[in-house]
Amino acid sequence: MSKKIKALLLMSVAAVTSLTGCVQTGSTTFRDMSSAYRTVLEDYANDNVVLNIVRSSKMMPVSFLDMPSVVGTGSVTAGAGISGTVMSNAANSIPGFFSAAAGSSYAPNASLSVNNGFNFTQSSLDNAQFMTSFLSDITPQTVASLSNNQVAPKSILYSLVIDTIELRDKNNVIVLSRTNNPLLPEYEDFQRVMYTLIQAGLNTELVPQKQIVSALMTAEELNRNLIAAVTAQTQPGTMVETIKNGGKTMYQLVRVVPTTRMCLNRQAEQDTLGGIFGDSAYCNQSATGVIPAKSIPAATLEALKKSGLQKGSILVVKMRSTRNVFDYLGSLVTLQNQDPPQLIKVLNSDQFAKNPSMRYDPNATAYPLLIVNKDRSSGSTLTSVNYQGATYNVPADSASYTRQVLTIVSQLLTLNKVPGSIPSSPAVLIK
Repeated sequence: MSKKIKALLLMSVAAVTSLTGCVQTGSTTFRDMSSAYRTVLEDYANDNVVLNIVRSSKMMPVSFLDMPSVVGTGSVTAGAGISGTVMSNAANSIPGFFSAAAGSSYAPNASLSVNNGFNFTQSSLDNAQFMTSFLSDITPQTVASLSNNQVAPKSILYSLVIDTIELRDKNNVIVLSRTNNPLLPEYEDFQRVMYTLIQAGLNTELVPQKQIVSALMTAEELNRNLIAAVTAQTQPGTMVETIKNGGKTMYQLVRVVPTTRMCLNRQAEQDTLGGIFGDSAYCNQSATGVIPAKSIPAATLEALKKSGLQKGSILVVKMRSTRNVFDYLGSLVTLQNQDPPQLIKVLNSDQFAKNPSMRYDPNATAYPLLIVNKDRSSGSTLTSVNYQGATYNVPADSASYTRQVLTIVSQLLTLNKVPGSIPSSPAVLIK
């Protein structure tokens, strides 16, 4: 083989080696592939939420999908070769035939093929396990978890999860009832009551609740069941309680279970409403000071007088289900895309903590709770979905609480994915 041919082959190998080195830090690396997966999964989750909000605005059934597993694959295939045209120097002899004459040419070539992709399973959440949780009322424990996350002010969270607020007198007769429905004319009254309760310290509290496990036992009966009693006490929160009954010392197995409830801060409620509720309405850790009546706004006192509320009144806060959260957000989409459009705005309740004397002011600065534009776009979009021939865009640069709302709704959906709600075998396999 001539020196020229050897040189060309070396050039081909060097070219392939150089290209292969670049690929090792390119799109087939685990870092880049996992980053691409995260981006796709984020868009997938956002689209899933927004699409079902739009479905709810049309009063259509909602349907959720999940991606339980993803497998990424990547490969690089490289090849090298040389092609050329050889002019024989002397065709009538074997040495001359393989000897290149003038006019011969050689061309090295290299090929590189990069492949990567994902195989993923897509499962439907349209099953009894998910829907049972999805259609059940949101619990105070869930509200506490979302509050601790501090994704958004309480006014945003409560606007999503609260369905109805009722004030009852001490005889349990409903005096005031407001429903969290922006399609009703009383919606502004609901917002006013909600802001007032937030000022009164409406919050969640973890309280121990005692559950009786066994009947009352004498010391002799406890000794006979000592093994069972010791075994029961290995369970979290279970203990033997001593009880005086008719002058006798009795024993009973009890379990203390932490329970989450909604309650008011006593000091803040007295300052805002004048201490109209019974003791059970207040959080155990709240202040117990008494606020002089003169510090209560005259308009508040007049409203309380007209409503008939007095000391010992009862506060009832009813939560909605996650399904109803989508209905509520769907109604917001309907209102803002009608003619004329109507945006539902919410105040930032964090301002109350910074300014305790602040009262609800319908003219204060407020921002839309959610913005989803139909068949129109302004600037960059956070996500975009198509439904029934229309395109719905969520603007990325809007002055609203849209991002916080999407985050809270996404967390609510995650909390609804109870064990067994995601099928072990995929409903749809996409490769």
